[in-house]
Amino acid sequence: MIPTSPEKKQLLSKMIWGADLPTSDVVELLASHDTLCKKLTCCHIADKCHSNNDLALLTANLLLRDASDANPTVRSASISALAALPGIEESAVRVLTSALSDQAAMVRRCGALGCVKLFDHAPEAILECGLTDALYDGLRDSDPIVITNCILALDHILQTEGGIVVNKNIAHYLLSRIMQFSECNAVYVLTILLRYSPKSEEELILLLNALDELLLSRAPAVLVAVVKLFLHWTQDHPHLKKDMLEMIQPSVCKILSRNVSETSYLLLDFLSTLGDICKVFGPHYKYFLVRAKDPGYLKTQKLKVLPLISTENNVCCLMEEVKPFCSDYQSFRSAVSCMGLLAKVSHAAHNMCLSMLVTLLDAPAERVVIAALECLMNVVLSLPSVEKNINESSPNPALSKSSSLGNVEVQNHTTLEESLSQLSIHTEEFKPEPKAPSVPQNELELPQDLTDAIVRALSQEHVQEAAPSLVLYVLGTLAPYLDSAPDILQRISSLAFSPSVHADLVMAAAQTFISRPAQTQLLLAAILARAFKCAGEPASRAALIYATLQEHPSDAAFLLGATVKQSLCCNTEECQEQLLEGSD
Repeated sequence: MIPTSPEKKQLLSKMIWGADLPTSDVVELLASHDTLCKKLTCCHIADKCHSNNDLALLTANLLLRDASDANPTVRSASISALAALPGIEESAVRVLTSALSDQAAMVRRCGALGCVKLFDHAPEAILECGLTDALYDGLRDSDPIVITNCILALDHILQTEGGIVVNKNIAHYLLSRIMQFSECNAVYVLTILLRYSPKSEEELILLLNALDELLLSRAPAVLVAVVKLFLHWTQDHPHLKKDMLEMIQPSVCKILSRNVSETSYLLLDFLSTLGDICKVFGPHYKYFLVRAKDPGYLKTQKLKVLPLISTENNVCCLMEEVKPFCSDYQSFRSAVSCMGLLAKVSHAAHNMCLSMLVTLLDAPAERVVIAALECLMNVVLSLPSVEKNINESSPNPALSKSSSLGNVEVQNHTTLEESLSQLSIHTEEFKPEPKAPSVPQNELELPQDLTDAIVRALSQEHVQEAAPSLVLYVLGTLAPYLDSAPDILQRISSLAFSPSVHADLVMAAAQTFISRPAQTQLLLAAILARAFKCAGEPASRAALIYATLQEHPSDAAFLLGATVKQSLCCNTEECQEQLLEGSD
């Protein structure tokens, strides 16, 4: 019962707010017969005893007396305070040893945690008196919270030795009791069990059988923890993963159907790390769909997971569900990126994506247009015919695959540096004959309405200013399909660029020249002339490209990764003449 004395109420109020009280007042409150007053006072003593030596000396006897009180609540509070008091380690050890075997579970819980408090200021007292053995004995306690507290205490005390040692007997015993633990404690115990590895196939089967009931848990944290443990124990048996996914599928769908944002995010984030899950979760894709009222972070996470559960049977439905979120201010970038990944699943999804991109490229918001251009390049460069052409035309395997377009500027620079670093070796080993360059004909076909939308998007000044590297990358890569590529390049070249973007301009100009030499020769010469006047790396890159185009245009086409249509290819002598005339 709360004390009725106004003075005690005032002192307790100050104590709760962390104020320093006179030692005499603390002793008076500790001597009270009110249980709540004693608990609050013991917490205050444990918090202030290290900065007030008198407080520890004057309250030690009272706490030792209360440690044998008939009330388990009073015993628990006094034991926690005694474990924190400096200078009375011997008495604290006796009290803690007695507490670990107390009849009341509450006292045993405080006894285990009291060992942690005592270890923090007197580690030698714990290690020399054998309390660790008592804590190991506590692992077989009838109360699951006592077991958890003993594990926590042992792991803290033995941290210099790698923490608690989990042997075969402990692992099997903990798993046999795991269903008695609360959700939080079960997660902690399952995490500790990651330190144990089965010693035989028979033992592995026994342990996995013990996990079956946990794999059906509807608690997200427990489900994630038990899946991690299952994967750890079966890392040498990957064929068991599919069976595990089929077991957790009903629980996962049930948790997602609750529409609790935090737990859904936790589960989706974990599912994204499991690899191939489409066969198991693909038929149940409706549980993963994005909702308009989902918070932004959950929308983004769901859009990351949708490609992982996409199949040829559901991909078109997923595309329709993702489409409205391509203009959502919170998730437009993730939605457009998701659409690009879904387009790789089937030919029908690819065509749907291209038709959606036509609308997105004409969007009024520049950020949506930029995201659509990134998606376009991911979709175009993922086609088998394009990948084959790039692989055949690139002497460096690192150039055969296009990475994410999130940082196009870095990608362009890396491609250029790697290409030119190979040039000296490549030209020494291979001397091309003065014939038309042997470049495979690209089978890529872009719809006319899409190419028109691309031209309109690349022609927007605010898009050019917001993402110049991306615009130049798209322009150089798709130059054979864009009749207006030279005109767009000329308008872009008049803008003021940073030195890093200037290298992208030279790159795009060289790629466009290879596809359309007659229309671009003068513009390329002007861009290169500007590059020679720029100080630093852009000028050196431009000089290397210029020399390459003069001497070996076919090599330049290979190294630049330019897309060249067969009908537009010219022979080496014609390229040399046109470029030399333009540079003059």
